[in-house]
Amino acid sequence: MAPAPKVLLVDDEPDTVRLVRKVLQADGCDVVEAVDGEQALVAYRESHPDMLLLDIILPHRDGLDVLREIRRTDTDTGIIMVSALTSERITVDSMLAGADDYIGKPFQLREMRVRIRQVLDKTAIRRENARLQAQLERANGRIRQLVERFMPAQVMAEFMESPEPPALGGRRQTVTILYADICGFTPLAESMSPDKLVEILNHYLQFGAQAIQSHGGMLDKFMGDGIMGLFNAPVAQPDHALQAVEAAQDLVAAFQSEAFGGFRLAVSVGINTGDAVVGNIGTPQLMNYTAIGDAVNLAQRLQEMAGPDEILMGPNTQEMVRERVAVAALGPSPVRGRTEPILPYRVLAQPQRSAPEPASLL
Repeated sequence: MAPAPKVLLVDDEPDTVRLVRKVLQADGCDVVEAVDGEQALVAYRESHPDMLLLDIILPHRDGLDVLREIRRTDTDTGIIMVSALTSERITVDSMLAGADDYIGKPFQLREMRVRIRQVLDKTAIRRENARLQAQLERANGRIRQLVERFMPAQVMAEFMESPEPPALGGRRQTVTILYADICGFTPLAESMSPDKLVEILNHYLQFGAQAIQSHGGMLDKFMGDGIMGLFNAPVAQPDHALQAVEAAQDLVAAFQSEAFGGFRLAVSVGINTGDAVVGNIGTPQLMNYTAIGDAVNLAQRLQEMAGPDEILMGPNTQEMVRERVAVAALGPSPVRGRTEPILPYRVLAQPQRSAPEPASLL
């Protein structure tokens, strides 16, 4: 059985209070009373009524002031203004301040009962809508948290802002790709239980994720014991090549300072800059936002050429960061799957990061 509607009756005329109380109780309402504006606000906060019958002329604080105070934070509770005044201006002010209805004195009891029922029904609908809206927001929050575990945050934001569902395809643009792979992980897997192996793998992979994301890159995918990061997509980065190098340096530094589970592992990194098609690749039922093209393949080949805790970059990347990063040219090197050799560069030192602005003395 639904609980009885609770009505806050605010009026300083005893005869009116007795009459309206009888009508409300006869219709199954639970009645709370107040005789002035200050009492009305206290009773409202304590009783959380479904509706107020609120006289306009009250001691200490008039009904319109009480109405405005309640409507600052509560748009659901039904409020009917009541007054012996017949001014059209008061009626308009009441409705503009958020009243649901206005009843003049003396009451027509049948009409009053109908209008009270209508406002109580309106309150019930509002509160049910608010409940469903809150339920929907909680569900959307859970869905967002779940999707963000499997989709990069930048792609998620772009997807949520678009009125259209994601579709296959992409656009050609310049990007910097970072590939990183844990060195010696395959031999380690031969001597360790799968549970322990996964624990160690996840611990070290988080270094790659943190390094890429902290420099504005997109965590594209995990590939076994490897990771791929994308810079300058989907969010533009004017210094994307430098950000990728800084991410790689942070990643190597993290590996060098860690010995998780008694194992000190190393990482090899390849970075390359070039044109690629960036977008949704796969099938209409299951797609992945990624980059495809020769520039991506070359970044992976550079990673395969790199030794433990070594960062190799392609010529395009080197050209973009040459004034900020110390490198050594390795000379023409053959690349698996390519007919022409490439000139890779080994990163020798940390990029020269911009110094912070001096604090103002003013």
